[in-house]
Order: sequence, then structure tokens, then C-alpha cells
Amino acid sequence: MLMCTIKNKLRSLGIAAGVLGVAVTGLASPGSAWSLQEAAAPYKGKKITVICDGYSPCLAYKEIAKSFTEKTGIEVAVEVADLLQVQQQILTDALTGTQVYDAVQVISWSVGVWGSQGFARPMQEFLDDAKLRDPSLKTSDFIPENFKITSTYDGKVVGLPFHYIPPFAIYRKDIAANADEQAAFKAKYGYEMPLKGDKIASVDTWQQWTDMAEFFTRKAGTMVAGEKLETPMYGVTAAFKRHLTVLYDYERILLGMGGEILDAKGQVALDSPEALKALEYMLKWRDFSPTSYKEYTWDEQYTDFCAGNLFSTFSWGDTTPFLEVAKDCPKAAGNLGYFLHPGTHKTAAEGQGWIIPKKAPNAEAAYLFLQHIASKEVQTACQATGCATYRTDVLAMSDWDGEGRFHMHRKLIEDGHLYVRPNPPALLAIQEIMMEELSAAGAGSQDAKTTIANMVDRARKVVSGN
Repeated sequence: MLMCTIKNKLRSLGIAAGVLGVAVTGLASPGSAWSLQEAAAPYKGKKITVICDGYSPCLAYKEIAKSFTEKTGIEVAVEVADLLQVQQQILTDALTGTQVYDAVQVISWSVGVWGSQGFARPMQEFLDDAKLRDPSLKTSDFIPENFKITSTYDGKVVGLPFHYIPPFAIYRKDIAANADEQAAFKAKYGYEMPLKGDKIASVDTWQQWTDMAEFFTRKAGTMVAGEKLETPMYGVTAAFKRHLTVLYDYERILLGMGGEILDAKGQVALDSPEALKALEYMLKWRDFSPTSYKEYTWDEQYTDFCAGNLFSTFSWGDTTPFLEVAKDCPKAAGNLGYFLHPGTHKTAAEGQGWIIPKKAPNAEAAYLFLQHIASKEVQTACQATGCATYRTDVLAMSDWDGEGRFHMHRKLIEDGHLYVRPNPPALLAIQEIMMEELSAAGAGSQDAKTTIANMVDRARKVVSGN
């Protein structure tokens, strides 16, 4: 009901399509020295409240807030909630003019609304303020594609990055390495299993991944890699709850097959063979997924992988650190293999951004906190607690060479696979449409062709303003 109300209000605002065109330069350095303590002095004793998603960067930033308070005297309250709940709350606040938060984590799908409707305090105002701006912070140090997708609208800076988490895939390399499993796979499918137990692996096609998903779906009591299963094992996950997970998972497959949701001009591009094929593959995965797929989100993906119930699944850079904690995930820790999405390997330069709402009670103090988080020093220290840095200089450090997620993050940059999704204001309404239609398909309420046709028709009406 809440999101229906928001969607109706957004339509009443006359949201139309736009084109992402960004040209942002680094910050110029003033001649005089700058210090955080001096910049924060006018705001000492103030309290800022921020809200973010309850995964590793947010939890790490909550700890960083303590040292920021020690340095500045500015108190920071960090509220933590589910990502979709965060988006619902902050957009409701923006629409109603009620403002509690001084900085909010905004998903890339919503940046167009925040920028076009004036819900965001223009970040450039703070970047141009010599008293507030740290001259050592340069936007040119950020991953360009991630900066565009998280923090800009219509060529203007509306926020600062929260993290860089381009999606990738993970699998149980210990199971895949088993010689008997390798031989049995080849005997059944007629080709060598693409995943052979390497930490950094590669899968060429979506059909190969589907074959492996089918092969490693086993009943309780059967054997896998020489061990008897106490519970069923599933080859992959199909998450079809009406949640952001279903949207992101579908886009992964779509991009990997050469399609996209919007073209470069911001027009709906879902009426393509790739769009239909991507959904057909995703629906097929239900056969190799936990039976709760209709209520499945990324939380269940990680819970089941951690419990040893999955051979492979989609993943993100802010969640895999939890799977490598031996005391919490003994079956997964040390056994994770990583691979880019099959096909084109094209992947959204995903992440979220920090935005300061237009009516933020303590906007200047909030900016100082966000700027502090964005510094090289803090981003470097933050990696040890699971952050996913958006700074090229920090990402390139040899300290992270052993972490598979960072290898994925770097490879996408180095090989030119990062995709910048256009962000017209209509994208937020399209997000709601796609979550609804994809979830209906997953529940068996409609077939793939009907689902694609519905998404195209409804999305184009939103873009055109009808």
C-alpha cells in the first residue's frame, strides 16, 4: 500500500524520461590549508541522523561515525534497515516534506527522482564551499561508472558514492573440484564442467550455468562430492519475491545476454529477444532452486549458501565477506569460487549513493561526515570491516589481492564490462512495475511472453507520461 501511494504521487508529479549525460571534473584545491576540526567547529554539538542498508558498509560506517564524533564533536546516529524499507521511508519523507534524516542511502534506480524533483540538496553546493570542502577529495579518484550511476543526474552531482558493488556469482569450489563429479557431469552433458574448483573461474554461457544448476540439484540422502546430504542441495537460486532482488537478478541475466531495460536515450528496450530469453532462463531456474523461491530474496540466498544448501548463487561485494567467516559459515568459508556473469559479462556499475535531503536539519554537518567517509584514509581502513570501496586508488592496493570479490570488482573495470544504466525519473516507477510483473511470473500467474509484454506496455506509459 505504501509503495502504491508513492507511485501515484510520483505520477502526479509528471515524471518523464530523461537521458543520463554526465561530465564531472575533480575538485579544485584552495590555496589555504584545510582541517576537518576547523571546518566542523561551527557545528560542534550538533547531531546528524543517517540511514542505510544493514550490510557491511553501513555497519562499518556506524563504527567510523564514532571516530568522526571524537574528531569533530558532531554526534552521528546511524539507523539500519532493509534496503527496500529504507527507500520507502526516505522517499515518503521527501514527498511529504517530513525530514528526519540528514543523509540517506539512495539506490541508483531512484537517483533520477531525487535529482529531478529537487528532493536532494545539490551536492555541488558543498563541493564548491571552500570552508567545507576537503581539497584532497577529488571526484576523479572515484570509479567513473559507479560515480555516474550512484551520484549524478542530468550532468549534475547530487550525491556521493556509498559503495561500489557490481554483481557477480559465487559457487562451491570444493564440490566442483571433485573428480567424480567432474566425470559424471561430462558423461551427462557431453562437455567438461566449466567450474573446476578454481577460486577465480569463468562460465561462458548461461546454458552452461543452467546445466550445472540442474546437475547439482540433489535430494537429501544422496551423495555430493563423496558426502551424504542431510538436507537437499540446490544448484542455483531463483528469487521471485516482490523485492529488489528479483529486479537485480533479472537485470544481471538480461545484460549478460546482450539486452537492457532502457536504451541510451532512456527509452524502454524490453521488447527484445534477449529480454524474453533472460526471463525464460530465470523461470527455468525455479526447478533447481529452493522451493521457497516465491518468497526468496538475497537474505535467503546467503543464508542457504552459508548453510551449505546451494552450489551456486548470485552475489554482491557487500555480502560475500560474511560468507568467508569460518565461525558463522564453516561450509562456505574457504570454499568460495567467484565468476563473472556468463555471456557478455556486461554488469551494472552498481552501488548506492549518499544524498543529503533538501530539508535536512543539519546539512553542512552531514556533508562533513560523508566527505570524511569518502577520504582515502577512511576507505582504506574500512576495507578490513567489509566495505566495498568506490575509490580507484584504494581498490588497486595490493592489500586486497587475496579477496575474490575485489578481483571481480577490478576485472570488470579492467576489461571494460561496467554498464551505466540510464536514470530518467521514470526509472523508479519502472522498478515497481518490473518487481510486480516478474514476481507474478515467478508465482506462475502469467507466462514469460505475457510478463514481457506487460512490462513494456506499462513502462512505456510511464515514460511517455500517459
